[in-house]
Amino acid sequence: MPAQRGPVFAGLLLLTAGCAEQGVHAFAGPTMGSTYEVKFVGAAAQVAAAQRVVERDLAAFDEAFSNWRPDSEIARFNASRSLAPVPVSDRFADVLRLALRIAAATDGAYDPTVKPLSDLYRAAKADPAAGLAPAALDAAKARVGYREVAVERGGVRKARPDVELDLDGIVAGAAADAIGASLRALGVDSYYVQVTGEVLCRGVKPDGSPWRIGVVDPSSDAGAQAAVVALPLRDAALCSSGDYRNRAVVGDEVMHHVFDPRTGRNPAHRVVSASVLAGSCAAADAFGTALLVLSPEEVEEAWAGMKRLGARGALLLTPGPNGTWDKVELEWPSEDS
Repeated sequence: MPAQRGPVFAGLLLLTAGCAEQGVHAFAGPTMGSTYEVKFVGAAAQVAAAQRVVERDLAAFDEAFSNWRPDSEIARFNASRSLAPVPVSDRFADVLRLALRIAAATDGAYDPTVKPLSDLYRAAKADPAAGLAPAALDAAKARVGYREVAVERGGVRKARPDVELDLDGIVAGAAADAIGASLRALGVDSYYVQVTGEVLCRGVKPDGSPWRIGVVDPSSDAGAQAAVVALPLRDAALCSSGDYRNRAVVGDEVMHHVFDPRTGRNPAHRVVSASVLAGSCAAADAFGTALLVLSPEEVEEAWAGMKRLGARGALLLTPGPNGTWDKVELEWPSEDS
């Protein structure tokens, strides 16, 4: 599962371009241990209001989902050992409800209760000499299972006291969706929103051209990323997940942060990057994680369920000969479509 993010909002960088009335305006800043960026087509007078709603939405997601602050909703839920419903906000319930639907559609390859396994990986990365004991992985896996959590009237109920949530695999995308909705409420019909690398686009630029988004080449340097493919993105989200930036050598084995929640181990197959197009950025975010875990046979079985939840296309990259990448495309559009 994705690495835990840090505190959300610590300032904004404001940039503007274009004419005073219908230009492209942009601002960016740190969020969730990474960054966000917003570009929108509109009047300069809308910039301040756009900044305010983005800051508000990111702060609300921090309050709901940050595992770095003990007063967040998710931290309080994880600390509770009660089997009674834990009251949560509508925002929290909506994100978790979608997470559980995606978990069911992917047969648990994406699982919002994976925190015990995520914690073990983070500990091993921080101290590789300590290793990842099979017994510890097995014990953590026993606490993982999306069917152990239910959203119901009155809150969220856990079926066993030690179940804990990790929603990092969906929260950035859900935040992008919320920001998009807030911008539309301001009358902004064309925008690009990026939260920790997850992208949501709507409309076109003032000259009628679409927002164009690339899929990162896993072999490119983190400071100078190249694209494997690029495509126009219209009224859709594009999210990518990969195992190539967050690895640790533990003992004699290279471990990465994407565990199969069903086994408690890294997947045996070699999908290095999974990119998903969907109507919802939250769904695309979670689907990308699942596609890193599912075997090729399971992907074929799960794709119909993913499409029912809004998936429109997927691109999987596996190692090819001589440093190249083999591409597995699931209804993936051409670069000019």
